[in-house]
Amino acid sequence: IGILAGGIAHDFNNLLVGIFGNLDLARLFISEGNHTEALTTISRGLSVLDRARALTHQLLTFSKGGTPVRKIAALEPLVRNAAKFALSGSNIACVFSIPPDLWPCNLDENQISQVIDNIVINAQQAMPAGGAIVISAQNIAIEHSRHFILREGNYVKISFKDSGIGIPKEIMPRIFDPFFTTKQKGSGLGLAITYSIIKRHEGAIEVESEPGKGTTFHVFLPASAGTITSEKTAPLEEFKGKGRILIMDDERPILSIVSKMLEKMGFSAVTAPNGDEAIRTVRHEKDSGHPVTIAVLDLTIPGGRGGRDTVKQLLKIDPSIKAIVSSGYCDDPVMADPTQYGFSGRLNKPFTVEEIKDVLRPLVDKG
Repeated sequence: IGILAGGIAHDFNNLLVGIFGNLDLARLFISEGNHTEALTTISRGLSVLDRARALTHQLLTFSKGGTPVRKIAALEPLVRNAAKFALSGSNIACVFSIPPDLWPCNLDENQISQVIDNIVINAQQAMPAGGAIVISAQNIAIEHSRHFILREGNYVKISFKDSGIGIPKEIMPRIFDPFFTTKQKGSGLGLAITYSIIKRHEGAIEVESEPGKGTTFHVFLPASAGTITSEKTAPLEEFKGKGRILIMDDERPILSIVSKMLEKMGFSAVTAPNGDEAIRTVRHEKDSGHPVTIAVLDLTIPGGRGGRDTVKQLLKIDPSIKAIVSSGYCDDPVMADPTQYGFSGRLNKPFTVEEIKDVLRPLVDKG
């Protein structure tokens, strides 16, 4: 636990340097009237924040199991993009062998990106002198009793083959154990998280290795018979709305910043620090002739009524309200399937203006 805590503190301190540093620089550029440099610096800061968000999601996935937030997606672009990102700036080449007719899968894109990232980084570290990672994929059908873990059905198999130092037989049974690592600076979480994610997706991971000749990881994910839906979003300036939106959150800074975001889009915002106040506000606004049409509800309110209970009461007051659940606990079952709990959408914290816009657009179009 000490090694893990130290590793987390180290990673977050590095990220905070990037966040604070870029914000300080942006403030200086703005004071000098150099808006171009200020915008560039802010963009760099947002990139660091994306890395911080990815780290917290990875820790949640490990600590609580991380219920996947799934959608039907193509694996080919996901595998290519995640692998190339993991190897950027390294001396390792990546060779892909992926057929165009690869079956889609019903998966959590962020979690599967973590899987690819962890396996590829592992392979990179096994080849300190450089080399190539061969990533291949194929459609396979598992018949009854042909696999000791997987149920009968269709799967996509992704293989990651390196030519590195290999894994000694004596430690092979322990490579997926939490905190087990042979690396001097490793936390022992990468493959443990990978195993947890794949298990949550009803898949399997296998490994074969020979010391001095390399290692191959095989990932099996259940194929989906569904159709991939394209998600097209318009630029922010093209999205304008109207009407009253309630924001419920126990953090005042969040209430303030989200209100400003919504007002920039044309909405008017009302706020509440907890569920009881949100219920009173919705009743008052309805009686005053300014009904709330959309409510953004924080899932967890310490010492108060959270989003899960609040949405039920709001829908009793006005069944036409569209509710959006918001939380930093991306592994919560409500976040995994919000419609089962009365919500029309979800926002994973931290979120951007673009992500709010993406959630709001279909609700506004429908309403």
